[in-house]
Amino acid sequence: MTPIKACDTVEIPFSPEVVWRVVSDFAAYPSWWPRRIRVRVLSLEPALVGTEIQICPPGAIPFCCRVTEVTSGQRIQMKYFGGIVEGEGEWRLKPAGTETFVSYKINVNARGWLVALIGRFVSLAGIHSGQMRDVFANLATRAAAIKEP
Repeated sequence: MTPIKACDTVEIPFSPEVVWRVVSDFAAYPSWWPRRIRVRVLSLEPALVGTEIQICPPGAIPFCCRVTEVTSGQRIQMKYFGGIVEGEGEWRLKPAGTETFVSYKINVNARGWLVALIGRFVSLAGIHSGQMRDVFANLATRAAAIKEP
């Protein structure tokens, strides 16, 4: 198993309520996540816990994420399973005046000899962080389209 740990943060120029509406709307993920990172909704739960999505990063084997814990407006804990990745991920939102600090942290293990080989030459955490920059940019665009509650 190859460990991948990363924590990426961005400041989004919208209130935590608006950002939360985007981050917690798993049904809309396929419409706002970068197209090259395919997202498919497997199941939706009204309280979020138990919601499952499948993520297929470019050139990688798809894996699934299940929401395991939610602190409304602040945090979504995810469990990665299936495919090539196992471990945890977490969205966190923190108010910053009229803006929101958003972070996504992963602590996962990737399986397979190919991942281990690639990980010797390339930072897998760096690849994840590059993809998260695109996710954050799209998150800000999506938030801009939502009016304040």
